[in-house]
Amino acid sequence: MNLLLHDIKDGTFTGAELTEPDSWKIINTNVNAVPCRGCFDCWLKNKGYCFYKDIFRFAGRELATAEHRFVISEMTYGGLSAPVKRFFDRSISGSLPFFKFSKGEVHHMRRYKIKQSFTFCIYGQTTELEKETIKAYVKRLCVNGGSELKGILFAEDAQSAKNMFLHFINEEKLKEAE
Repeated sequence: MNLLLHDIKDGTFTGAELTEPDSWKIINTNVNAVPCRGCFDCWLKNKGYCFYKDIFRFAGRELATAEHRFVISEMTYGGLSAPVKRFFDRSISGSLPFFKFSKGEVHHMRRYKIKQSFTFCIYGQTTELEKETIKAYVKRLCVNGGSELKGILFAEDAQSAKNMFLHFINEEKLKEAE
């Protein structure tokens, strides 16, 4: 299963545009979800799910069990939008509260042993400094999560980002067919 995580506000990105909708789970982060409270219950008490009983309760499992994650986010001061960042914050249960050393760095151990990758599509007006900042951020996000970074794309607006995603999945299908 693959995961599309997005913050497109118009609500029209439902998956009807996909040729194989069953292979993608689509999560619109523009919902009324509580921010992470930093209690670590998802690690210590609940073993993989959040204390809050809202739509992001199982964010860690959703993010950590998807083979490929495509993230569409509006550029916000050189970072991800608040709704997308909230989803990532609530997904810490996808890792374990134990550490390992890798290439001279300390990282959390992964809860699920799945080979994973990310593609990010950032939309909206951006400066060169913001682009460099978000590139560094998502690279570290992938390193920390043990994921491959397939690409960072930039789009002018949400519709262009959506079109890039649809183009991306069609390109991936062509690669698989070869």
